[in-house]
Amino acid sequence: MINDQGRYSIDFEDFEAKAKDEKVRVCIFCNPHNPSGRVWTTEELQRVGEICLRNNVWIISDEIHCDLLRTGKRHTPLAKLFPDTDRIITCMSPSKTFNMAGLMFSNVIIPNKELRDIWQARHYGFKNPLSIAATQAAYETGDEWLKQLKGYLDANFACVEQYLKQHLPLAVFHIPEATYLAWIDISAYAPHNVSLPLFFAEQAGVLLEDGHMFVANGEGCIRLNLACPRSVLQEGLRRISSVLVKEVEEVPVQV
Repeated sequence: MINDQGRYSIDFEDFEAKAKDEKVRVCIFCNPHNPSGRVWTTEELQRVGEICLRNNVWIISDEIHCDLLRTGKRHTPLAKLFPDTDRIITCMSPSKTFNMAGLMFSNVIIPNKELRDIWQARHYGFKNPLSIAATQAAYETGDEWLKQLKGYLDANFACVEQYLKQHLPLAVFHIPEATYLAWIDISAYAPHNVSLPLFFAEQAGVLLEDGHMFVANGEGCIRLNLACPRSVLQEGLRRISSVLVKEVEEVPVQV
């Protein structure tokens, strides 16, 4: 990924070089992307697919956040752009969209019959009837609920953007195109060489994830879950801001 002041894009030169490596047989692709929240354009998806298929690389497309888009955005399944191949596996689930992870039910679409037979032979095939009924109910009757959820998330993201501009102006944040997760670069404020999750848990009473959980060069970045009441979000932001401002104020001035 290329990070341009918090806006992410795919480094296609690097991506193709990796795809050409004979040891590389599978690409696990995140669409939409987590944690950056990018909704890939049709052109980006087309290029990813062409590079992988041209180099005989299978694709597992993780599209679990595909329903959680900002208002006006649209998701394109990767496999839709390549109807003539059976080498793209699509993974989806109602778990993120409808907060049903505890029911442990997902959809794995495997067009290739040989691979699908292997999956079915090795995978524990019991399907919980309650999970099936809940999934069906969510997809058939949850549209209005999802619309209201997306509107609430839109407002939560706007709240974060406004709060950071006012209280932590050096933080780098852009409202993501998808997901319910805010990816924030607080390296201008955060203490160095410490575990940020542990730091915020101990100093602010806030549980969050840091960049090291996702990428090797994620120092100074945190990921916040915005799928919560706005009052909880505002209190969390207040606590995060208070300890970061205090941390900056306590840094000795060198002369």
